[in-house]
Amino acid sequence: MRIVAMLFLMFEAALSATAQTAPEVVKVETILPDPAGEEFEPASALELIEDHSVVLLDLTMSVEAYPSFENADDTYSTLDGDCEFGPMEGVRMLSVPTGSNHLLLNVRPGDPGQFAANSVSCDYMQSLQLGENIGQVVKVRGCYLANYHSIPTAAMYVLNPLPASACGLTQ
Repeated sequence: MRIVAMLFLMFEAALSATAQTAPEVVKVETILPDPAGEEFEPASALELIEDHSVVLLDLTMSVEAYPSFENADDTYSTLDGDCEFGPMEGVRMLSVPTGSNHLLLNVRPGDPGQFAANSVSCDYMQSLQLGENIGQVVKVRGCYLANYHSIPTAAMYVLNPLPASACGLTQ
């Protein structure tokens, strides 16, 4: 009887350990438009995103790839020219221009109080000073769960907010 009980406990411990194994985190870090990429092709780092993958995102968009925004007040906007440096408040979702009509990407940063690792900001990057641009970029960072949606002629991913702990950023 003790052997059966011991085997049962070992089996239960093994099941518990596998059930609590954290999913692999996919790190996606890129600049858009991709300086080394082909025209009309998405940045290679974006191709790492798969359905239900946990994504640690660090995305930098230069002036040519500024996203469009769905704001918390139910309005839609884009950046025309300069943006104020620092965090961008009230962004409900942003549509990221991936460089391809066949890969669409929307990011929902979530409530900053609940998803503190996620941010959308206007930053300075000297290496991206182009023409009249003084080096302004839009950065999107954080921890997200990717959801795939098939649409005619394209793949669409919606990145939904996850707590920082899902990406191993906190305990």
